[in-house]
Amino acid sequence: MDGTLISMDNGPLQAIEDTKKAIADTNVNVIYEASFKYGEVFIRADILERGNQGWFLTEVKSSTECKDQHIPDVAIQTWVIKMCGVELEGEYLQFINNEFMYQGDGNFMGLFAWQDITASVSGIIEDMAGKKDLFIRMLDGDLPQIKMGSQCKKPYKCDYIDYCKQSGPKYPVSILPNGWRAAQKLQDQGIDDVRDIPNGFLTSEKQKRVREVTISGKPHLDPEATSILKKLGWPRYYLDFETIGFAVPHWKKTRPYMQVPFQWSCHIYHKNDHSDHKEFLDITGNDPRREFAESLIACCGDEGPIIVYNESFEKSRIRELAEAFPDLSDELLALNARVFDLLKIMQKHYYHPSMMGSWSIKSVLPALVPELTYSTLVGSVHDGSEAQVAYYDAISSDADLRVRQKISSSLLEYCKLDTLAMVKIADALHNYQSGH
Repeated sequence: MDGTLISMDNGPLQAIEDTKKAIADTNVNVIYEASFKYGEVFIRADILERGNQGWFLTEVKSSTECKDQHIPDVAIQTWVIKMCGVELEGEYLQFINNEFMYQGDGNFMGLFAWQDITASVSGIIEDMAGKKDLFIRMLDGDLPQIKMGSQCKKPYKCDYIDYCKQSGPKYPVSILPNGWRAAQKLQDQGIDDVRDIPNGFLTSEKQKRVREVTISGKPHLDPEATSILKKLGWPRYYLDFETIGFAVPHWKKTRPYMQVPFQWSCHIYHKNDHSDHKEFLDITGNDPRREFAESLIACCGDEGPIIVYNESFEKSRIRELAEAFPDLSDELLALNARVFDLLKIMQKHYYHPSMMGSWSIKSVLPALVPELTYSTLVGSVHDGSEAQVAYYDAISSDADLRVRQKISSSLLEYCKLDTLAMVKIADALHNYQSGH
């Protein structure tokens, strides 16, 4: 909707004055980023909409639902606005409707959903003054002496985790896989390091293995992993996807945050040791899915295992492609039937103390294949998040040919390393020596 945007270009004081003028102007019915300050607290409200007796406050979130942590966020804004003498008639949360399906016609009606949170905000607004004073004292005081725990990542990841880890235990109990409850109980008992966990405390086999390997300081490989890999057929296709999930859909028949694949890399190994590498990347800005699907089918042939790292991701994308292109459905779903998950093998049969409770490929690779590292990548892409940013930059209208070529090179190099990493991990398991 049309409205007045309050700029911060001239600083917060000017933004506050501009907000006062906009509120006083009866011709202004909607204000974006209205700015207020009460005491030490400065806030900018996403949307203020004029009502009959006051204003309606709307906080816009990129999430797909109203979450508990959103309520105090809106409550502190409400408190500041009211203390500045502006009457509010109600508070709303606006978030992404992930069931919205874009039809490619430029019509985004239905992209957002709203929830009236007035009652929830009213229930805690009286606490805001006290909480504000508490936070001010905390910021003015010494560094809080609080042990690391689940609060470091929920509801948001703390920016100071790496700082706090410097003085923490070498193997914090927080690394236990799916173990935040166990970690909390251990910390309540004063146990912070995995090596100090009493025998018999843990019940999860995976957590037990993490404890045992961490205490011994030696990696563990179940010989069954090697046996399983040796029984795989030929040729072997090591496959990885890169995807983008826009909050605002770009292409017809896509939803908010739908993971649209734009790139794949595949290392192909034959029984006679002959190998090949094939790849696909579309940075034209057009919907990449059809060409992605057709090229993938052509690459993977009719037989041989398709080896991935975390099958739920690749198989889900292939199923979505099959739904989008019914004429390719049979061939795409036939690929899914051949998928073999290397991650499951690693999780069940291998662990190294340096992995710190994670079986991500970037944790496993330096443990098994230290000579192959993502740090050698010379481009701008070193992980999946950077790949998404690079892709977005490449399809932006202001990206010139030189920029696109540079991004393309970085994306191809990164995705190729992902599949090569799987090859080398599998090879390392084949040739594994005890005590590696």
